[in-house]
Amino acid sequence: MEKILQIIAVFVLMMLVIHRFIRGREPAYRPYNYLSRLRPPLAMEIGGRLVAAVFQVGQVETLLVDEARQLLFSYNAAGSLTIHRRKGEEGLKEMQWLAAPLDCTGMALDPEDGRLYLEAGGFLFVFGR
Repeated sequence: MEKILQIIAVFVLMMLVIHRFIRGREPAYRPYNYLSRLRPPLAMEIGGRLVAAVFQVGQVETLLVDEARQLLFSYNAAGSLTIHRRKGEEGLKEMQWLAAPLDCTGMALDPEDGRLYLEAGGFLFVFGR
């Protein structure tokens, strides 16, 4: 009986080490959701730290990169927001697709809290975790 308990104890310790090793490799992706719709302007402290994407006339798709979280936000004028994650040398992996407002005129990211702001029709649509 003592041998069985020793084997179980070693097995449990090995599983804890393996779990810790796998869990420490990459933070889990937390999906984005639509949070709210705001009227501009934003508070000065928020507006000052935003990283904005450049919208060009006739451009169908706009990209914005979040280096800290290794995410790429891709907005399509047809009303879709796709979030990709960088996977090292493997390239990009699509993590999530969200419905977004049609014909946005601006997109910005708050690098501090990871919120994404889309501007359309005189409103700011906020997406976050």
